[in-house]
Amino acid sequence: MKKLFCLMLTVILALNCFCLIGTASAQSFETENGVKVEMAPFLYKSALYPMEYPSHQSYEIKEKSVEGDYAISREINDLSYTFVFPAGTTEIECKVSLNGESDWVGFTVNATDNPIYWEKDAQGNVDYSKPLTFYRDEATAERDEYGVLYRDFLKDAQVKGFRDYSKLYWRLVYTCNGEVVTEYFDIKLYEYDSAEKYDVKIVNFNVAGLPFGVFSGEDVPANQKVIAKYLSENDFDIAAVQEDFGYHKNLVDNLKGFNYLTNHTGNVPGGDGLNVFTKDMTIYNETRVSWNKQSGILTDGSDELTPKGFVYSVIDIGNGIYVDFYNLHADAYGGEGSVAARTSQYKQLAEFIKARSAENDRPVIVTGDFNNHLHSGEDNSALYNILCVELGMKDAWVEYHNNGDYFNMYNWHVSGLPAWGNWDSVERFMYRAGGGVDLVVNDFRYVEVHDSNEKTVSDHAAAECDFTFIKTEDFIENTQNLTVTKPSANNFIHQIKWFFKALFKIFSDISNLPELLKEIA
Repeated sequence: MKKLFCLMLTVILALNCFCLIGTASAQSFETENGVKVEMAPFLYKSALYPMEYPSHQSYEIKEKSVEGDYAISREINDLSYTFVFPAGTTEIECKVSLNGESDWVGFTVNATDNPIYWEKDAQGNVDYSKPLTFYRDEATAERDEYGVLYRDFLKDAQVKGFRDYSKLYWRLVYTCNGEVVTEYFDIKLYEYDSAEKYDVKIVNFNVAGLPFGVFSGEDVPANQKVIAKYLSENDFDIAAVQEDFGYHKNLVDNLKGFNYLTNHTGNVPGGDGLNVFTKDMTIYNETRVSWNKQSGILTDGSDELTPKGFVYSVIDIGNGIYVDFYNLHADAYGGEGSVAARTSQYKQLAEFIKARSAENDRPVIVTGDFNNHLHSGEDNSALYNILCVELGMKDAWVEYHNNGDYFNMYNWHVSGLPAWGNWDSVERFMYRAGGGVDLVVNDFRYVEVHDSNEKTVSDHAAAECDFTFIKTEDFIENTQNLTVTKPSANNFIHQIKWFFKALFKIFSDISNLPELLKEIA
């Protein structure tokens, strides 16, 4: 359907010039050894122990070596954890204690006794020139010696329960290029059952509301009504949509129970297609930002023909908890220009998030159509390096369905199930804690929505994520001035501006029209 986008837009702009006019934070420090440590917010939920660990899910220890900067990261969850160590690492020791002075327990792996974790060269010798990745296997985590670290260590066999402590002490020691580096981290514990918690059910859906779908046999207006019915009947607290263009009225007029809506920016070419709806949660500070860089006019998804970007808002979860909520639509397609554009867009988003979080620290959720998979192997790995490493965000699908492992998706690859709409798809939820409010993912689902004839109403699946917001003892009251989002009329001048802008772009790229026609055919 979307392959017809720029062709139809060309025809409409050329033949009907006025058809659109009426439509309208991470902590960081440096060690004594000069090793920079960047720590990102983390919450670890144990299925066996009724506590939350408001600590840090991943930290980056960056050390300059002959191979460049390599990162150490720590991932913890119920069944597995992953460590990535810099080149030259020969030994790793991970231990915890109850008093921070003695009684350290845990495990040690080294190249001599545990050669399976080190990459070998052609002669079978340990290759210290490459980073070491150490994976925990979920099948053995419950019964091998490493499982003691986070489960059995807290158990008290005499009372057949768990020890009652408010803090654990974590010690990481590793040997890299002959130098021994030791770091200590505190892991604070608190009673999960007694914490103040709020469950929030969120859906993210690219609703395929492009007005040109009718040319490929799609009943787009009817599809929007089906989508509205689906959103209304499945108890979502927040809904984020993309490609909400030409049939916005069909969508919102059929929504039931959603009392707060962002402002619709209109049809193509002037609209961005991004909107957020909530049932009982006030939306504040609505801000729309267009991407600085896009790629493709008559090819590669025609991203330059609409002001794609992201819409930012602050949403009131309740009882003083607010979340910085982002809904985005990134560049489509996989060409060199599109990959570079997405990298630029993730960087632009990251800078915006940093600035907003510096003004007022709150939990952050970023959702939308990322047009990028974590497993896709794009050369720059921008999605992971910018949003996860630099911003300290986590991906809900990875955390819930892949044991928090961002590097190994082998089982999903060999399953034979295509990723699109099934696993590590482009419809994502990225999140991080903030302001003394922790976030837990309780469920994540990809759901295809069908009409009465069992035909899908969009080329995307709906991504559904159930979060729990948890107030900790470090909770920070909001002090920022928040402005309620109010309805506004379509910007006539904006629509006219984008009409001529899109028309100019199309004529400037007219040489690619044969390629577009060939692709459609």
